[in-house]
Amino acid sequence: MMRLRDNCRRSAALWLCCVLYGVAQAESPVSMSFEPSVVHVRSPGRNRIRSVDTSSVKTNPSITIVGDHFAINGEPFQIKSGSLHYFRVPAVYWKDRLHKLKAAGLNAVSTYVEWSFHEPEERQYSFEGDRDVAAFIRLAAEEGLHVLLRPGPYICAERDLGGFPYWLLGKYPQIRLRSTDADFIAETKIWLEKLFEQLTPLLFGNGGPIILVQVENEYGSYGSDMEYKTQARDIMLHHVGDKALLYTTDGSYISLFKNGAIPEVLTTIDFGVSSKNSVQDYFKSLRSYMPHGPLMNSEYYPGWLTHWGESFQRVPTPGVVATLESMLNSSINFNIYVFFGGTNFEFTAGANYDGTYTPDITSYDYDAPLNEAGDPTPKYFAIRDALARHNPEVADIAPPSPSNKSAYGKITLTKRLGLLSTAGRASLGKKYPSIVGSKLPTFEKLRQRSGLMLYEISPGEMGTGSLLEIRKPRDRIHVFVDGRLIGILSWTKKLYSLPVETKSDSVLSLLVENQGRINFGSGIHDFKGILSDVTLGIEVLNGNWSVTGFPLENLDGLATATAEDGQGFEVPVLFDGYFTIPENEQPQDTFFDTTSWGKGFIWVNGHNLGRYWPGTGPQVTLYVPGCWLLAAPQRNHVQVLELDRAPVDTSIQSILHPILDRTAQ
Repeated sequence: MMRLRDNCRRSAALWLCCVLYGVAQAESPVSMSFEPSVVHVRSPGRNRIRSVDTSSVKTNPSITIVGDHFAINGEPFQIKSGSLHYFRVPAVYWKDRLHKLKAAGLNAVSTYVEWSFHEPEERQYSFEGDRDVAAFIRLAAEEGLHVLLRPGPYICAERDLGGFPYWLLGKYPQIRLRSTDADFIAETKIWLEKLFEQLTPLLFGNGGPIILVQVENEYGSYGSDMEYKTQARDIMLHHVGDKALLYTTDGSYISLFKNGAIPEVLTTIDFGVSSKNSVQDYFKSLRSYMPHGPLMNSEYYPGWLTHWGESFQRVPTPGVVATLESMLNSSINFNIYVFFGGTNFEFTAGANYDGTYTPDITSYDYDAPLNEAGDPTPKYFAIRDALARHNPEVADIAPPSPSNKSAYGKITLTKRLGLLSTAGRASLGKKYPSIVGSKLPTFEKLRQRSGLMLYEISPGEMGTGSLLEIRKPRDRIHVFVDGRLIGILSWTKKLYSLPVETKSDSVLSLLVENQGRINFGSGIHDFKGILSDVTLGIEVLNGNWSVTGFPLENLDGLATATAEDGQGFEVPVLFDGYFTIPENEQPQDTFFDTTSWGKGFIWVNGHNLGRYWPGTGPQVTLYVPGCWLLAAPQRNHVQVLELDRAPVDTSIQSILHPILDRTAQ
């Protein structure tokens, strides 16, 4: 495998993808006319590529590579794109966000396709409503935007398991994701076959707007297996054919894009603003590897992602604009990642691991040109001005305005039930088969995507100071003895033990929260639950374990549940309340301020807004799309599941603006 990879690297400097898909190789320079197809042109004895004669290109829709440039229907084309992910915003807002992207002066939109969003459970597909990716792409075409499609199957994207459906880990516990593993390849083929049933008509050569299709995603940061890369290419080629161009995206270090490069696929890189490197510096290494062909920054970062416990990440606008201007002046193709970020609703936020497990916040605002609510920021207008200097027609499009917001004020919440009470277990819990032994079943084995998992056992009498130890909590564990909270174990904080005292008839309850599966790097095989033995004192607890899951996928019918004391369990507790929008007003976007609450989840009218954790920060508010609210006289139902501690004043505030940058006190 190493020899094959090295041979491919040596030959890469000799080859140019004039169209990027076939395998035909000419031994001498040629001129030709063509429909979209892949033709590699080699000049014997010289590391140079001749351009293609496009004088007789056919009238069929074509996206090609001519020399160092893209060409659409034979005309030079510079890609000026922005990322906008359909799965992070309700479908009714897609047209608004796409129009604002177009109004900034961009001519293309890039989107990932998230496998888990469309196949959350095995062979249960969804391509309707918010999941109608084909409708999103058609709307992009209506706005005059081309589309850069990034179907993975791995996408990273700061999403749970990098966009892979969790059930892959449950069905195949030994699976090797992003490899030639037979099970992984088989499942990838099944998924992409289903996806392209939706998207094949939308490829550019078929009259649609999709001009580029990415193979894998930043694979050079993960591995360098040429056999896997070519299999991934061939799977994608089977669906794309000559109807669009294939490309890879990798970091700007030469080791990264070499590791990720694939024969017959265009190599592109990604980078953000740097005080050390110029645009030319970034592309110098790529040009030495790929002497000809379009240069492209496929992820140009105007902001950055944020984890819980960090300061909100920002990138100053002047540097963003200066680097953008440099790319424009050098005819560099680019995609701004992200132009609009949106929100990781419900349990979709992922996590990273670099020695410490760090889950991502719910908001994907990203300090992007369009903020989480889709409003243009000063950064947006600065980028628009830069693009207008290179294309005066941008000024002909009316600049967008912020959407209307409303502050609905104080929403009083009432305790409904303790999650671990009899009523809570009956209405929200799912009883799994008991386990005898020390190896506890994971979320994945039990086919539970997220939420909470409760493991309980009677350990017998243990005196004061006995140490409970769990070396592999995944991710955060509330420890109860006889319903009393003793403490919290945490993978993030590396808290793996605490002293407990039990009686002969005591019950030890371990409530595990899945905070999001790792989305990047070698740790993506991220099973959730308790992955190690549970020891108490010197004993491994290997008796009879009771297991109850709380998927928290559907909270319908709980508004009328009988309030009771939780049978000793002070947390978690479910609260709910209602608010009514003023008469004669249409619902508007708003933000729920969770200041003074501990940690948990909020639903409004059945929609899970995501995780809140204001004491850790920096995110304090949760974005509430107005399209999920009901106009008067209907009431809006708010449900809050508090995991750690409820405030004395059990209310939340609906306010006009987000709070994303409040660090822990």
